Amino acid sequence: MKAKKYPAIKDSQHVADAAVAYGAISRYQDSYGHPDVKLRFIRAGLETKALTDFISMFNGTREDVARLLNISDKTLRSYIRDSKSLDIGISEHLLQLFELFDKGIEVFSDLNNFRMWLNLPNVGLHEKPVNLLDSIIGIECVMDELSRIAFGALA
Repeated sequence: MKAKKYPAIKDSQHVADAAVAYGAISRYQDSYGHPDVKLRFIRAGLETKALTDFISMFNGTREDVARLLNISDKTLRSYIRDSKSLDIGISEHLLQLFELFDKGIEVFSDLNNFRMWLNLPNVGLHEKPVNLLDSIIGIECVMDELSRIAFGALA
């Protein structure tokens, strides 16, 4: 899969955030393609680095990320400490989140703008998009909303 180009960013914090996001996302873009490819990545289990990458990109606490992944903070810390491969459920959830963030950055042209949008009430979703990220179907709903925004179909 060809790497996406993102617009130039000017201030230093935005540059640092963009570098974190691009570095994290680019590591997983090859897994977004065909469902067979995604399934292979999921079944193999992502490395622990995927957790730390997402925590940095999400810009929340470990507790926030643990809540999104439906695991305890203790389990999340254990994965990070022991550097063990992630299980199928967590791997799938993280890949979906990386793909969502990739799409969000593409639509909003900026990681911070996307993060801000995630935390705003959304009429189409009937709640804040961030509240839907704890399930695969919720992530798909947010992805659909991003597609509508990209095509200007907000009603």
